Amino acid sequence: MEPRAAELVDQLIDETLPRVVELRRKLHARPELGFQEKETTALIRQVLGELGLEICEMNLPTGAVAVLQGGSPGPSVGLRADIDALPIEEKTGLPFQSANPGVMHACGHDGHMAILLGTALVLRRLKEHLSGSVKFIFQPAEELLQGAKQMIEAGVLDGEPLERIYALHLWPQVPFGHIGVLPGTAMAGADRFSVTIQGVGGHGANPHLARDPIIAAAHSITMLQTIVSRETNPAEPTVVSIGKIQGGSAYNTIGDSATFEGTVRTTGRDAYDKIPGVFRTQLEGIARATGTEIACDYRRLCPPLVNSRDAASEVLELSRSLFGEDRALQLTAPTMVAEDFGLFLEKTAGCMFFLGIGEERLLHTPTFDFAEEILKTGMKLFVMLVLSKLSGRSG
Repeated sequence: MEPRAAELVDQLIDETLPRVVELRRKLHARPELGFQEKETTALIRQVLGELGLEICEMNLPTGAVAVLQGGSPGPSVGLRADIDALPIEEKTGLPFQSANPGVMHACGHDGHMAILLGTALVLRRLKEHLSGSVKFIFQPAEELLQGAKQMIEAGVLDGEPLERIYALHLWPQVPFGHIGVLPGTAMAGADRFSVTIQGVGGHGANPHLARDPIIAAAHSITMLQTIVSRETNPAEPTVVSIGKIQGGSAYNTIGDSATFEGTVRTTGRDAYDKIPGVFRTQLEGIARATGTEIACDYRRLCPPLVNSRDAASEVLELSRSLFGEDRALQLTAPTMVAEDFGLFLEKTAGCMFFLGIGEERLLHTPTFDFAEEILKTGMKLFVMLVLSKLSGRSG
């Protein structure tokens, strides 16, 4: 981009930043869980409406979509932010700490929303420089890994195809103010499972008269771990984790049922497609071997997040030109954390990049916070990505 374009964007961001910080704090103070983000949605729609953007009616209870039409025809670019919070009691002591007991923006979504609203504020003032349109997508229920699916089914990507779609995530594992990008698979796909084992209860002194569901659960959990070691490509990270197990009621009895729940994370498409079938086959074998009945509820949440290599390269190149070579990092390995933005990337070429907030900031913890100076970096990269696609005369 021309130097004058970046200077103009810097000026507009500085002028807009107080409003963006104010919005971030309002959003932080009123967090809402997935598919419950009604106050959040109302505030977002209010800001977008004040800017004169075209609000797209999605017939959804939460979430918002708006379009900014440029001064002349051209392609369309999408920008997405997630808007939901987590069921965590906040312990930051901030003056704008959560006013909703037991709910907190502990994953930076308040920052994501503020950055995207700030981007809209800046791009609205550059409207005549845009040859094309920008679609602003504020997605609910990312923490449930369900919101992207809902929005896509409701038609958020219908109409004029998006040439690119971008998203960011505040990320502790990237140094403050740096941009981390991984071409190809950047984040894991996620599944959730719940297994119920029905046996025959009895006295602990007479196990031969029972069909022990706890023994079946123990064998099942051990066997399922071999999926990673024996069924998937060792070059593609895969995780099977059991997070909850329940069974029995007394030390000297054999209960009649047991349950366990967990998650599967995959980075390779082969493993993502293969594991559900292997999972059920293994449990059927354990059921036969132990004389129990095993039922499995296996739910697909989202596929691996795969950045378009072209889009990722564009983000890296632009980051280097804007912030310097040392602040643009090409990452080398995907994270096993999941993000349902991958569903958008199955439909449209694009990229999610990580905006560094420093390692002392841990996601999903009661004390999570970030330095608000980082909002400027996120806004600048979003704005310049749009200008790089929609403007040949932005200087």
